[in-house]
Amino acid sequence: MTDLADDLKATIAAMLLRIPADTQTPVAAPDAAVWAAVVEAGFTGVDVPEDAGGHGGELGDALAVLETLTEAGAVTPYLEHALLASWLAGGVGHPLGDSTATVAVIDDADVRADGDRILVSGKATGVTLTDGSDVIVALAAGPDGPLVAVIARDAAGVEIEPGTDLQGVSYGDIVFRDAAATFSAPSPVGVEDLRRRGALAYTVALAAAARAVREHTVRYASERTQFGRPLAKFQAIQQRLAEMAAQTTLMETAARAAVESTSGDPARVHTAVAAAKVVTSRYATEVASAGYQIHGAIGFTSEHSLGRFTTGLWTWSDRYGTGQDWAESLAREILDDGADPWDVIAGHTLHPPTPGAPFL
Repeated sequence: MTDLADDLKATIAAMLLRIPADTQTPVAAPDAAVWAAVVEAGFTGVDVPEDAGGHGGELGDALAVLETLTEAGAVTPYLEHALLASWLAGGVGHPLGDSTATVAVIDDADVRADGDRILVSGKATGVTLTDGSDVIVALAAGPDGPLVAVIARDAAGVEIEPGTDLQGVSYGDIVFRDAAATFSAPSPVGVEDLRRRGALAYTVALAAAARAVREHTVRYASERTQFGRPLAKFQAIQQRLAEMAAQTTLMETAARAAVESTSGDPARVHTAVAAAKVVTSRYATEVASAGYQIHGAIGFTSEHSLGRFTTGLWTWSDRYGTGQDWAESLAREILDDGADPWDVIAGHTLHPPTPGAPFL
């Protein structure tokens, strides 16, 4: 972690003391006050290129902001807007300005020119912040290669399927029917590059949420008394806490290794991200279960902050690939690509990124 990352985490933590996050679950809407403060401070462009309105920092610095926001329980568009949409648009030199954006992948897109306009048709599945964004930065995968298209959420031809995820954040599919792009350009990154970056971001979020569950649970077990002594004094509770601590540490270690890989050899990123997504998805549900077992009935109330983190653990595990998907990806490196199993375990395997992609 860089000195800038440490400074960003400290600044965000101080900001959240002044503007505490509302942790009731499910959320009515993303936390507008926290998001406004994040935008005003300029944290949405940490690793966006300077020529696209960003600061040109490292991805690890931007992920440090995400980690701090997540651990505090703040629900904001930061992941989708800053880490994915702004990155996609910034990669083709297009600043998003004051717009809040989400990101969508349109498989088998139909892209055609209509005079000076570019019209996009196709379907994007599993889009987050379908109701909380101004624009959609779409990565349209078509026969002529990937295209970045910026489309207004309320544009003609944009049909949004209403729905929410377990946290209460808007989430669903979007159908584009000759939707006009306000900006478009050939993309230097492909769908797999976006998938890896999205998986990395959610790996960091999962580890941060697990850490929050652990801290809340340890505190509750130390303060709550039963039969005249704290819960933490009972052997069964101690064992469950120890298991949770070990699982959370595994998640944190895997996420940290994946983040650190982004500042080293690009060929190691795929393996590190895949391993981290496998580990964090594997233990997310178990950490959430342990938190509820020790908290008891109070943990299930919508007013209790525990639900903010457990619903995150449940809903983020499958974003940008399930743990099984990424486990199979690692297996293919060994079985199909001929990688040495120990190299995969140690993170030395070579998995070249898309040529020319400013991935991580």
